Amino acid sequence: MGGLLYKDFVSVNRINKVKLTWILAALTILYIGLRIAFPGTADMELFLAATEEGEIVNMIDTFFFIALGLFIVGTLEIMNGWVARLVETDDKNKIRGYISALPLDKNAYIASKYIFMAVSSYVFMSIYYIWCISCLAFCREGVMADNIQLLGGLIPEFASLTLIIAAIELPLFILFGKEKAMFIKVAFIMLIAFAFIGFILFGDLMWIEEHIDIIALAKWHKTHMVEMAIVVSLSPVLVLALYYGSYRITCHFANKENKL
Repeated sequence: MGGLLYKDFVSVNRINKVKLTWILAALTILYIGLRIAFPGTADMELFLAATEEGEIVNMIDTFFFIALGLFIVGTLEIMNGWVARLVETDDKNKIRGYISALPLDKNAYIASKYIFMAVSSYVFMSIYYIWCISCLAFCREGVMADNIQLLGGLIPEFASLTLIIAAIELPLFILFGKEKAMFIKVAFIMLIAFAFIGFILFGDLMWIEEHIDIIALAKWHKTHMVEMAIVVSLSPVLVLALYYGSYRITCHFANKENKL
């Protein structure tokens, strides 16, 4: 199992011939260093602005908050492409056929994919917390600090989202192969995109402006910390149960159809 996990790590640890681990480490060190050098608590008049409620906000805090959000979205997108790459690399190099001939448990190959994605999700969640803590530690008290806390409270949900996507994609790619799985995935994404475009063209856009307010959402989160903590603590358990169920289903059909 250790060899299978290491093989998967090597197959995804490069982006344009550069190791992903070095990129993440460099970005994290750079983010922390810049945050220490440019704290939001400093009174730099050039970057200070007032909200509609008259609260003073440091635009430097906004910059680091946006950078944190972009980092989370970007790494989630990277992880979203790992399932296809893992299966494609194995099929291209005929690794799956070699593994089936080895004296391993017949479900070891499938288990390695699920374990790798779960461990990757946990590692990225830990990195998100490092960024979030660094951002919040030097932030001016007020609405931006509340927004950062709100985003930090959603980090377990982002990690759970990667597991949910993996739980859906792993059976597709393992059972149907890359080409058929990508066709199903692209078709589903296009369906969602057409629905979104239809809403933008023909939907009631004023409803979004009237019912979605980031500042109000942050204030609501601040007044419902206990409820949010309960939801955050329970959601990973439900996601892990779904994830394990996906693994069992994949093993069942893979063995039934002799995919390994």
